[in-house]
Amino acid sequence: MARSYMEYGRNFFFNLKNYGLKLKQSEIKGSIATILILAFVFSFREWGDETFDFVAGIVNYFISVVLVAIALFFNQLGQRIIAVYYGYDPEYKYSMIGLMMAMVVAFASRGLFIVALPGQIVLNMLTASRLGEFRYYTNLWEIGKSQFGAPYANFLVACIASFFQSNPIFHKLMTINILFAIYSLVPFPGNPGMHLFFNINKYLWGFAVGFTVGGVLLLLFTNGIIAFFGSSILGLIAFFVYFQVIDKNLG
Repeated sequence: MARSYMEYGRNFFFNLKNYGLKLKQSEIKGSIATILILAFVFSFREWGDETFDFVAGIVNYFISVVLVAIALFFNQLGQRIIAVYYGYDPEYKYSMIGLMMAMVVAFASRGLFIVALPGQIVLNMLTASRLGEFRYYTNLWEIGKSQFGAPYANFLVACIASFFQSNPIFHKLMTINILFAIYSLVPFPGNPGMHLFFNINKYLWGFAVGFTVGGVLLLLFTNGIIAFFGSSILGLIAFFVYFQVIDKNLG
């Protein structure tokens, strides 16, 4: 029996296949530009030790291209899955200002400081999937939850990579994903942190900061398993601290 448009529209896996994981041409171009620029930033100090080494630099650059591509893939995937779950068509928008800032900081600091603001996923409403939902149109609370998928996914990859960090490539993969996760919290235009910080539910920001920053600290001093499960506890603690202290004082 043929399925109706409405049945297809409400199917998570159908939407994930046809919207969540299908990139527009503009998204592909934006992703490539982001990967190439941030790979250069992450490999800025890897073009030779005492003297400039073009061959070593090119090799390290292409390694960074692969690692940044992995980080960006999961950064987007975390947002896309949640967006599709709530009935939205996710679309990647790279941040030209963020990428230019990353380049300027890299040159100004000679690669000592790294800025990673890769952009965000913008949500477009899928009409068939949103029918019957409370507050039918684009929901700021759901947007915020989808944006949290960015630091969550990058932190998860960092935890997995930490088990193999004796290998310099996996150590760099862990570092890149940690920076992606932390910078995703920054309330900068065109960055996931913008919707987390200015979300209608302010407690989401508190949880996101506690989860990500606390989890990263645990990861640096313990192991991936403790960090992953401990991050949720720290996120809840930050949630209640924000609720009991910050929010009440501001209110």
